[in-house]
Amino acid sequence: MQLKLAAKNQPDILQQFYTSLREADLGLSADGYTGDVKRFLKWMADRHGAFAPQAVSTLDIMEYRTWMQTSGTNGIGLAPATVNRNLNSIKAFYRFCQETDIVQNNPARDVKLIANAKKPAPRWLTRNEQAALIRAVKEYGNLRDEAVIITLLHTGLRVSELAGLRRHNITIGPRSGLLSLIGKGNKHREVPLNSTVRKTLSQWLEKHTADDLFPGKKGALSSRSLWNIVDKYAYQARLEDVSPHTLRHTFCKNAVDMGISLEKVAMIAGHSSLDVTKIYIVPSVKDLQDAVEKMAWE
Repeated sequence: MQLKLAAKNQPDILQQFYTSLREADLGLSADGYTGDVKRFLKWMADRHGAFAPQAVSTLDIMEYRTWMQTSGTNGIGLAPATVNRNLNSIKAFYRFCQETDIVQNNPARDVKLIANAKKPAPRWLTRNEQAALIRAVKEYGNLRDEAVIITLLHTGLRVSELAGLRRHNITIGPRSGLLSLIGKGNKHREVPLNSTVRKTLSQWLEKHTADDLFPGKKGALSSRSLWNIVDKYAYQARLEDVSPHTLRHTFCKNAVDMGISLEKVAMIAGHSSLDVTKIYIVPSVKDLQDAVEKMAWE
């Protein structure tokens, strides 16, 4: 039997909806979903006065979607991800209403989410920028710092992973090499070493015999110290916006450009999913800037 619920009963429905989300172990997401639905009901009330949930039509939700895109609570429209989050909350609410016989038909079912424009890929170094960085460390640096830069550029390690390396994590042979480490999420992975990084690390290991791979004045270099090393030589090379993570992005971009499959790049870099790796087939901000500069009149 369909319940004829007026506006005064909405808090009860929302409480039931909230309780169902909590029982599904959604935790803090329950607050977010419920808050999104409350905003939608207020928007409806402001325009139509008291109404029952079953009086909401698909057109109402589509109009709300347009309002969020063009006006929203800030008067300039909400970001696509925020609009879609609100729509998903409304969809969840009306699925609950249908499952509990509050409504017979789900007005949110056929409402489409909006296309979320792809964000430009993060910064990576061009071939010329990579060469400039290597020239800087060879001219102004030492073998340790060169090994740091080369390892980041040719393995794609996170800076925290590099800071944690010890001699026993490295195996170097005449034709192959391997880094064995515990990465993000406490996951073990093995990273192959190409001939460039094998040569540099071999030279460094012949000179440096302590267990910490990259020592500082008080034990192994910290992540912050490694950031400072990269920043130092980026400055010498006159490169802007460069960090250890930039070198990680550069490794992944180089690999994708050379035809290495996304699956292999994801395994080497320790990505949680292929969606992360796919950013390297998207133009970077600099790529887009270079593209529009070609159209300039001056």
